[in-house]
Amino acid sequence: MPDTAGLRAAQPGIVKVTGVARSCERGLEGSGFVAARAGGSARVVTNAHVVAGVEDPLVQPQGVGRRYPATVVAYDPALDLAVLDVPELRADPLPRSGALQRGDAAVVAGFPLDGPFVLATARVRQVLQAQGRDIHDTADVVREVYSVNGTVQPGNSGGPLLTEDGEVAGVVFAKSLDDANTGYALTPAELDEVLAEAAAGGGRVGTGACTSE
Repeated sequence: MPDTAGLRAAQPGIVKVTGVARSCERGLEGSGFVAARAGGSARVVTNAHVVAGVEDPLVQPQGVGRRYPATVVAYDPALDLAVLDVPELRADPLPRSGALQRGDAAVVAGFPLDGPFVLATARVRQVLQAQGRDIHDTADVVREVYSVNGTVQPGNSGGPLLTEDGEVAGVVFAKSLDDANTGYALTPAELDEVLAEAAAGGGRVGTGACTSE
């Protein structure tokens, strides 16, 4: 793992996201990161499936210490992205990078298996227009994603795919069911769409029902 000033500076803005989906009485957890600030609040990006059915999520910087109450202000089950408003979280937004290309080095940051904060090396295999289903399995969707060679585990969902300089190049959302060394991340193009939705919205939004997984 490269030890860069950018990766060290990014860590305070990476958070564990937890909550309870009341409709199925199940605790959910994943990762997220501060992507913007609005009206004095931090705006945290995570996956929609991490907060599906959750009314009152909590975020915990670097997975230790205080948990901050959050409100979901954008929720897109097709892109599998959500934005949380966290008024008391003071962390700065992580810087953004441009799109990565095949062969580029990357870093998966988050809390695999509900454990402590982990950085794991990765490399972009392909940039894909991936066909699939939304998180509730109700509609077909096409997402622009990176296929990455690296270890992605449950709990990494919603965390940033970073460059080696600590800039956000995407959002981790899934591991391969067929290859333990392959994971998937949404590209910056998909991230921009949900951040714009949060900026234009009027406050709390619903998060539907909990998902099957």
